[in-house]
Amino acid sequence: MGLWYAVLGTSPDRVFAVQAVLLAPVTVTLGFLLARRLFGAGAGVAAAFVLAVYPFAWQFEVRLFSESLAVPLTAGVLLLLLDRPPTRRVVVATGLLLGAAVLVRPSSLFLFPGVLVAWIAATGWRRGLATTAAATGIAVLCVAPWTVRNAVVGDGFVPVSIQSAALYCTFNEVAARNEVFPYACQILTPGALEVLETPRSDVAFADALREQALDYIADNPLSVPQAFFWNGLSRLWDVRNPARPLDEVPFEGRSEAVTAVGLALYLPLLALALWALWRHRARRALVLPVLAIALAASVVYTSASGTRYRAPLEPLIVALACSTPLIARAGARLAGEREAPR
Repeated sequence: MGLWYAVLGTSPDRVFAVQAVLLAPVTVTLGFLLARRLFGAGAGVAAAFVLAVYPFAWQFEVRLFSESLAVPLTAGVLLLLLDRPPTRRVVVATGLLLGAAVLVRPSSLFLFPGVLVAWIAATGWRRGLATTAAATGIAVLCVAPWTVRNAVVGDGFVPVSIQSAALYCTFNEVAARNEVFPYACQILTPGALEVLETPRSDVAFADALREQALDYIADNPLSVPQAFFWNGLSRLWDVRNPARPLDEVPFEGRSEAVTAVGLALYLPLLALALWALWRHRARRALVLPVLAIALAASVVYTSASGTRYRAPLEPLIVALACSTPLIARAGARLAGEREAPR
């Protein structure tokens, strides 16, 4: 970001343009490669076409959100990971991408269970555990310099950021009692305002908010499964009234019209992706890690969620949906028409 501002001037619109030109084609290409490797050329061509017109896959390139980098990084991890044995090069590359993904978006931790399950399913327990440990070690080495920097500058242990303090905005009385949006993130709670009254360091600020959330959970243990339902399932996967996600869009600084198009495409894509998982259920090294990643994402986003947090998994949803027979055949015909003149 600093480079683009230095070269182009301090205009976010110019940065948006650069991101859209550079990153959106990367996401489309990685989605194409993922679908082609897993399901064949027809699914790959279909996935590339869908990703090119599917707003949830690229709309963050014209916003200053970490999703603009998280989407291609996650697609890269999935391309390396799913339904293939963990060779030395695959392990190293996966570890590097995991480290970068966590630095860009700490919630990318939900990918690690998928790595473990994928490589155990592909090679057995012993080699699966060993290769997962190696990739995790590489990821930790990527993150460690930033953790050391945080310790020096912030005088405290902060692995990547203080973002985990957002736990407070879900686990509080105001969010729990919201009848329209149960457990939706509430930023200016009475407890948060009390914390803000006293100047303190970033680390102390995060610790105070996190302590409030943990105290609330200790007093209200049922809030955890309830928040899992509303955030980890309903909000994360948008299996709810479509008007609800649109209500969240202004807070996120996005276009309601573009998001509405994205939701209209997402819901049938999700249904097709679930059908595809059932059709490919015999491919354990594909289906089991996908399910592990989905469950881990639901757990991670129990603390705070919204319609945008699913974005890094959009290429996977599209690739699975495009593996269904009708769409894959349409993609194969399109690929054949393009290759015919040769």
